[in-house]
Amino acid sequence: MRVALYPGTFDPVTNGHLSLIRRGLQVFDRIIVAVADRTPKTPLFTQEERVDMVRRSVESLDNVEVVPFTGLTVKYAVERRCSAILRGMRAVSDFELEFQLALMNRRLESGVETVFFMTDYQWLFISSTMVKNAAKNGASVHGLVPEYVQRRLEDAFGGCREPERPVRIPSPARKTGQDEAGSPRTAIYPGTFDPITNGHLSVIRRALTVFDSVIVAVAENAGKNPLFSLDRRVAFVREALADLGDRVQVRPYGNLTVDFGREYGACAIVRGLRATGDFEYEFQLALMNRRLNRTIQSVFLMTDYQWLYVSSSIIKAAASHGGSIDGLVPDFVRDSLVELYTQGRMHHSTPCLGAPLQGFPRTEQSRDSRS
Repeated sequence: MRVALYPGTFDPVTNGHLSLIRRGLQVFDRIIVAVADRTPKTPLFTQEERVDMVRRSVESLDNVEVVPFTGLTVKYAVERRCSAILRGMRAVSDFELEFQLALMNRRLESGVETVFFMTDYQWLFISSTMVKNAAKNGASVHGLVPEYVQRRLEDAFGGCREPERPVRIPSPARKTGQDEAGSPRTAIYPGTFDPITNGHLSVIRRALTVFDSVIVAVAENAGKNPLFSLDRRVAFVREALADLGDRVQVRPYGNLTVDFGREYGACAIVRGLRATGDFEYEFQLALMNRRLNRTIQSVFLMTDYQWLYVSSSIIKAAASHGGSIDGLVPDFVRDSLVELYTQGRMHHSTPCLGAPLQGFPRTEQSRDSRS
């Protein structure tokens, strides 16, 4: 059974929180909502009140448990046998702190992953703090929080209650075969993989702590003019993952990622985040994929710190100038890149890396190709 811990202050719980919980149930069999006792700011509601509000808000959902907790989040996740900590991100401003927390939690407990969902666009502006500020100043928070929470805020700030109907957030449909607790969860990890790097391999292996199986989807991506053919890239990925057995499959594809995921019954698309530069593009992509298919979630893993600077493009740029790429890609990938370089068949790129670099010995043929 795949269990996720969703920690937070929930002072108070908002419809943004509830959206994330519902979406999380498409990926995990069970979610434990952990209401923290301490916050950087003095909370409006006591921990007991906050736990009660969350419980009332999720009472219609199966496989959700709401508990109070104190201490380190990742230690509590281990105690409750959670494979992941669930977090939401709304904007680039969330990124830096969440990246630091994810890396620190991974250092403390490498067996617990931190996975991120991009917030749905209608909840991008919502936070507990903003909701409280609006209620404090007499503005209506109808539609932003559950009806019971709205009444509690109005009582706390002496606001006038509005006899409006509560906004219902529909639970997303789940695919047949994924309703039972403990049912297998499959994710796809799409990319060009031109070539596959040790950063990619790290994400794939870590994804297996969250999902039962991962399908590595190697994109045709003719628009990128890849260095290696599709067949060669698929072969590289299969060789690099041969030790993982049946839990990982490698498939080429050329259609929409969400359509490919639906074809294989995937519940999630796994993506890695390295820096804020990734965030904007990945946010747009996640929202577009969610618009195309709301039953497949985009799940993000923060890249381990040793791979923060590694990308296929940077690897090829370094190799194209003879720079050493030892330890950044599997050995057989390195050997293929060295062979292309020594034969003079790689175009030089990314001058900011410096050229030439000390690294692979140049042959007469490669020297001639540069003249």
